[in-house]
Amino acid sequence: MRVMLTGSTGFIGSSLLPMLKKQGWEVFEVVRYISGGRYNYYDYSEHKNLYFADLRDRDAIHKAVMDCHPDVIINLAAQTAVSFSFINPIDVQETNFVAVATLAEAAREAKVKHFIHASTSEVYGKAKVFPITEDTSLAATSPYAVAKIAAENYLWLMHEISGFPVTIMRPFNTYGRAGQGVQNRHYVVERAICQALERREIHLHNPYPKRDFLFRLDHCGGYVMAVKAGEKVIGEAINLSTGLCWTIKEMAEMVAKVVTEEVGSPIKISFDEEPDRPKDIDILHGSNDKARELLGWIPNYDLKDGIRQAVKEWRSVLEK
Repeated sequence: MRVMLTGSTGFIGSSLLPMLKKQGWEVFEVVRYISGGRYNYYDYSEHKNLYFADLRDRDAIHKAVMDCHPDVIINLAAQTAVSFSFINPIDVQETNFVAVATLAEAAREAKVKHFIHASTSEVYGKAKVFPITEDTSLAATSPYAVAKIAAENYLWLMHEISGFPVTIMRPFNTYGRAGQGVQNRHYVVERAICQALERREIHLHNPYPKRDFLFRLDHCGGYVMAVKAGEKVIGEAINLSTGLCWTIKEMAEMVAKVVTEEVGSPIKISFDEEPDRPKDIDILHGSNDKARELLGWIPNYDLKDGIRQAVKEWRSVLEK
């Protein structure tokens, strides 16, 4: 099987890539070229089957897809920081919506058998019923979510009009970014872990929002299972979530407990009770019933186990 993966230099893509190869599939990567030949942890010279292209470059993407003729495309490429979308919404719309349409049209022309697209739990906005199921109405609370919903709508329209073989994945709040280096410490779990390890204190903003925290490897496993499921999941939206919900305060307390166990020093926790961003979502708590039923997917990491693994990974980065 030939699998094209966009966003292979990113948080999820860099961990998903070896999982796909382990299945024995021939994997082709679409990456944006960074001068010097390296992107943080990513050495181009160690990778084969590379296409250098920005998803916003229609000609380059069309050429890559037509040259590769993949059976499956997994589209992870995106601007992923929600807070950044308030600062530069146009760039986020171009990357997270317009570029998706470009890639999908190339996939349609190349007769790709399965197009798996990474959306987000952010599309649910301020839901009223929990846990959130896939038939919950979508309601954006950020420019990031606007772009993700627009991309979903376009893909669903293609599916209805021409039978475009799309599956939409909606992962909930994923953590475990140590492999990408310290520039990714601004996400809330990463922020808590790095502060605890470096300062022996955790200072965050709002302690009250509730999140369904998903460890990186469980997230990646969902995509592998979606590829294996094939036609069974075409036309479906699927949550990737643990089915459990924790407040930011509870997450910080778990980080403090794990770091204390690891380094032997107590960790102080404080909050200034200010939201991280405008229109912050109070609760993102997902149902994973559909993923269990259609994919046979079950998360392997509970919050403590995932944080323990993430702390070990961050220690290896920060203590170099």
